[in-house]
Amino acid sequence: MIKSSNQLNAQELAAAKKLIWDCQEYDGSHREPYLSNGLNFDLNMPAFFLYYEGENLLGLLTVYADDGGAELAILVHPNYRRQGIGCQLYTEFQEKTKSYPISSVTFQTERVFLKKNPDFAANLGLVESPDTETWMGRNQEPYQFSERTDVSVCLAEVSHLEAIAELQAQAFHEEDEGLEIPLRYARQALENDDSRLYILLKGEQVVASCTIDLSSANNYLYGLAVYENLREQGLGSYLVKTIVNDLIKVNDKSFQIAVEDANVGAKKLYEKIGFMKQTQVVYLKCQE
Repeated sequence: MIKSSNQLNAQELAAAKKLIWDCQEYDGSHREPYLSNGLNFDLNMPAFFLYYEGENLLGLLTVYADDGGAELAILVHPNYRRQGIGCQLYTEFQEKTKSYPISSVTFQTERVFLKKNPDFAANLGLVESPDTETWMGRNQEPYQFSERTDVSVCLAEVSHLEAIAELQAQAFHEEDEGLEIPLRYARQALENDDSRLYILLKGEQVVASCTIDLSSANNYLYGLAVYENLREQGLGSYLVKTIVNDLIKVNDKSFQIAVEDANVGAKKLYEKIGFMKQTQVVYLKCQE
């Protein structure tokens, strides 16, 4: 039986996390799919497809679609693979979302999985995208550093939302696309109990920001942005160090951060402040 939903209840969320953990243990993978639909372009669109045998969750498909492109993660319990469960989940996704304006579909996986399953992509008619990410991790050891007097770090408030969206759009070269999506990200982070949105202020100006997802097994840092004209001043590393030290007081989780492999400078920054490679995330697309 396949159940689809735009939101997971507590029981489904616990089962999904258990399935993810089982897959990670077997595959040696590290990336946990986002188990919320809060960033999707349509909150009514089904975002989770769950394959059950009896009461046992054996397969999960998640949909992450902040714009017209949908990024899918498909997980099947290691003991039930090669039985068509993943294909059934994808067929159900196609059927239940055909009325929504999805422009493209990309499948997310990890290099370690593809190495163990070298024929996987070819058998499904998929090809790798050149865009890959490295996920990096760090333990709970606090940073030792001096507090700066020229900037301050704090949690964002509603009054900062537009400034954060403008910063994010500039930092990620998305000014031409408007502020709708960065505003959605900032607002979701502010309103969600499982998120924290930190900003770095220079005077009254928001010059850097970073969001933390607290819902997974790690404190996941994403959306780290610094205004281009203020880079190379240590602001990004100062913000990350301050966030890590603050979250050590909040929970006992380790830390994760993702960086595009093309962004060599950012990767070197994270390595310099103690983050180490965990996995490479790969995106697969249907052949033309």
